[in-house]
Amino acid sequence: MIDVLYLAWNRLEFTTRTFDYLLAHTDWSLVNRLIVYDDGSEDGTQEWLRDAVATCNEMLPDSAELRLSDLRSPPAIMNHYLATSEAAWFAKIDNDIAVPGGWLNALLDVAQGQSDVELLGMEAGMVAMPGRDGEPEVGGPYSFEPASHIGGVGLMRVQAFRSRPAIPSRGRYGFTEWQNRYEPTRGWIRPDLLCPSLDRIPEEPFVSLRETYVENGWSRPWPAYSEQWMRPYYSWVLKRETAAAAAAKEIRL
Repeated sequence: MIDVLYLAWNRLEFTTRTFDYLLAHTDWSLVNRLIVYDDGSEDGTQEWLRDAVATCNEMLPDSAELRLSDLRSPPAIMNHYLATSEAAWFAKIDNDIAVPGGWLNALLDVAQGQSDVELLGMEAGMVAMPGRDGEPEVGGPYSFEPASHIGGVGLMRVQAFRSRPAIPSRGRYGFTEWQNRYEPTRGWIRPDLLCPSLDRIPEEPFVSLRETYVENGWSRPWPAYSEQWMRPYYSWVLKRETAAAAAAKEIRL
């Protein structure tokens, strides 16, 4: 069984979207615990998550937990989680990551077929291979693409951390440095999952939200996705935005 680890620090508008995607698109029969960390949010995110996790426990009795922290460091949160984990695997999701349907099943299938994999990343666009029509390949069958490092989200084997020193935790950084030094078996799922970061979608409302979050110090100024190349990975999110806006308009009418 797998733990799902969801990290949030402010960015309420991203949190409400990505947490809903997580609930709707996860095969919960694979999950032992959902552990949500709110790392000192001050914009209403913590209060929203408190209610959301309480609702989760109606779906996953006694398996969803909200942990309040003030570590201001994803690596420090991972270390805190690992000190309390009895799982074999955990999937780490940040509150800007939109997970698509079947994401956890695909990661687990690759991990089980690649017995030595320890860290399996899943951020959209990290493998991106062009298909015959010029578009990126999407959909399975999935395999493992070795890499020098993965990002901070994906499926991770707990033993990979237990057999090595703790991740250095200096603010938002440390995970890549730890990978480079201790060289776990890591890579990306291939082809890429349709798993974009809302921080990088080059359309509204995400552009304006990102600008506000960067100004407040809640996000790093990541470059936006190329609309021509990356749109297949985030178009489903835009469709959700359009549908939500239409539903809200109908309610107002």
